[in-house]
Amino acid sequence: MGQSKLWKGVLLGALVGGVAALLDKETRQYVGDKSRTTGAKCQNYMKHPSEAIHTIRVNYEAFSSQVNKGVEDLLELLDKAESMLNKVGEINQEVKEQLRAVDDSKEAS
Repeated sequence: MGQSKLWKGVLLGALVGGVAALLDKETRQYVGDKSRTTGAKCQNYMKHPSEAIHTIRVNYEAFSSQVNKGVEDLLELLDKAESMLNKVGEINQEVKEQLRAVDDSKEAS
């Protein structure tokens, strides 16, 4: 029951917000221009579905290559971070060994 009221409230709020935004002349013009442009594109895609499929494929390939590049960059950064952490661990180990040697020399004297 509460979930139903939530969605009704969300939809009512969106409707009221949309109507309020359309009170502004520039907003009405913008919405009208974008609606006409979108309608024209949809009609063109309906007449030429192969063009729509081609556009989707090109956009998917571009998006996919960007994601792949991002993943490769992330993996490279992780490799560098791992390498730096390994170096820090090695330095830490060397410092511990040097401190042990100093402590051993103090105990011997």
